[in-house]
Amino acid sequence: MSERKKITEVFTPRMSEVNSLMYVDRPFHEKLLVRAMSRNSHTLLFGDSENGKSWLYKKVLGENNIPFVVANCANASRLKSLTQEICNSIIEPGTIKKLGFSEEKAAEVNAYFAKGGLKHTGDFDVAQDEPLLEAFKLFAEATSKKKILVLDNLESIFDSEELMRELADIIILLDDSRYAACNINILIVGIPNGVLQYFRETKNSESVSNRISEIDKVAGLDSGQVMEIIQKGFKQLGILTTGASLIEISDHVWEVTLGIAQRVHEYCEVLAYAIEENEWKYESSLVEEADRDWLIQGLRQSYQVVEGHLNSRETAVARRNQIIFCIAKVRSHQFDSSVIDGLIRKEFPQTIPETNMGIGSILGELSKGTSPLLNKNEAANSYSIRDPRYLMCIKLVLYKDSTHQKVIKRDFLR
Repeated sequence: MSERKKITEVFTPRMSEVNSLMYVDRPFHEKLLVRAMSRNSHTLLFGDSENGKSWLYKKVLGENNIPFVVANCANASRLKSLTQEICNSIIEPGTIKKLGFSEEKAAEVNAYFAKGGLKHTGDFDVAQDEPLLEAFKLFAEATSKKKILVLDNLESIFDSEELMRELADIIILLDDSRYAACNINILIVGIPNGVLQYFRETKNSESVSNRISEIDKVAGLDSGQVMEIIQKGFKQLGILTTGASLIEISDHVWEVTLGIAQRVHEYCEVLAYAIEENEWKYESSLVEEADRDWLIQGLRQSYQVVEGHLNSRETAVARRNQIIFCIAKVRSHQFDSSVIDGLIRKEFPQTIPETNMGIGSILGELSKGTSPLLNKNEAANSYSIRDPRYLMCIKLVLYKDSTHQKVIKRDFLR
């Protein structure tokens, strides 16, 4: 076997750059993104947090040799200016500015811009272009090819009317001949899926939505993709498993992480450390150890929220615990009391009373308080889990005692 890699080189949950040896292909979204990049329009890439959107667009743009820069909307929110963050992302620190007076600067010309390096003294004229156009022209000097400006973490400015209006203005400006000559399109990346509707309903922004194409939501990994990550990682670490064990691990990891890419890497990192401590030999008991360690490291606060909503004392039926257990069985994003009713009848048939089970009132209680477990859609009288991490905790902490028709809580943090 080749030299064993470090675990942190293999499972990389917080790595911003693409880990090419661990990347799992997403043919459908990659195809859609390539097609979107070939059009003369802007593109919206959205999906739940931590599902690998950044790796996806960086892989596609890199493989297709499309120049791009990334502006972070979180920084735009901090600066109160999307334009300033875009300029900062294009014009690197140390770039010589035309200031209109003699000054000494360090200058080093790279493929894109003048940067800190050799001593240089010179007279500069006051720049004629406004900052955004100046930045775009600098970006355009790199190549005549189409270039992409990525606006990542859109959710950071989505609730800011001022910054969203600024975004709309920039999108419209890119059709102006001065800006269009730079051959730049925008790729908007984030969590919100109501962006186009937002622009349609915003005054003076109706035409913005027509300039943006939206590709299908980037969802969690499927069970096969989770297995591929585990196979690739274990191979690099020299961890041997049987086919049956691999399926067992993959099914469990997919179930508890909901297939969220970052969480899959987190869990596999913790499991790999448990295997390392067992002299690099996998045993099924190590999965339970990984459950506990993963919960403690990343889900402690979520565990406390879930625990706070469980029955405070032992009861014969503990209906509230049954409801929370069944919430983790729901496959759709939203659900109502009838869905939970059906699941309870399936999972705990011997505890069904002749009278009403009070599911609706319990769901209502779970959506209240200082740390609610659920969000309630008043218009549709339906519910959704407030944070996917709560679901992960429920799946780890609660299990069914089929013999006694009860929900049992594992005390991982005791």
